[in-house]
Amino acid sequence: MLGVVIVSYRSDDLTVRFVREELAKITVPHRVVVVANGYDAVQAQQLANRIPEAVILPAENRGFAAGNNLGVKWLEEHDRPTYILLANNDIRFRSERVVETLVETAVAHPEAGAVGPEIIGPDGNRQGPEPYMSLWDRYVWMYLSTPFLGAEKKRKRFALDYPSRAEAGSHYKLSGAFLLVDAEAFREAGRFDERTFLYGEENILSDRLAAIGRTLYFDPSVTVLHDHGQTIGRHHGDRERALMQFDSMACYYRNYRGNSALSLAAARCLYSLILKVK
Repeated sequence: MLGVVIVSYRSDDLTVRFVREELAKITVPHRVVVVANGYDAVQAQQLANRIPEAVILPAENRGFAAGNNLGVKWLEEHDRPTYILLANNDIRFRSERVVETLVETAVAHPEAGAVGPEIIGPDGNRQGPEPYMSLWDRYVWMYLSTPFLGAEKKRKRFALDYPSRAEAGSHYKLSGAFLLVDAEAFREAGRFDERTFLYGEENILSDRLAAIGRTLYFDPSVTVLHDHGQTIGRHHGDRERALMQFDSMACYYRNYRGNSALSLAAARCLYSLILKVK
């Protein structure tokens, strides 16, 4: 049995399209759960009327991590699926048998706690996989070094072409926009860390899976398209979204990588100034 969890926030049309047009292509037995973040009972029922094939769970909007965890827990209580697909509603399948292939890959690689496909953004570029990057490299030096490094040195120093070069196999980080997780490994790892609201969940999951001896496996034999930011972009500007990402990532760097509160405050200050002049 396969479970599918979608976290929806004020994006009913996207959710309905994704369930009716994309998830309908899945040929293996599955159950779809939509966590309706910030919906009241009436709004949740309206969504349920449009996609009766899905279970709708109205929830307080506590973010991406908490929403996914809620959907996963519901599936564990009712269906006990072997694998769970965590999917954004702004995804389109580009390959045939996308989900079926990911399940087959997971079975073939039992060391993997999660498996992800090639994910292509609106610009035509891959959204991951990614290597580990320190706090200061990610938010400060990558920008401040621009006047001192040529394009080629900067590309190598910060592995900017890592996603385009990534081959099938284990990688530090995969995108959480479309990720198949082993339900048992996800539960053992502690699921997502609900201290994050949006962003940073994949980094934390990577470390949590590594702690139980599991990896994240990239399978580029199947591809999905991801119109990244289609929902959040309607509610937050670029700078606000960037700082929101930093604040979620701060939870990761503080609690999983040992950065001090002082270093996080300094990095945020510098990053905020960088965003103003970018």
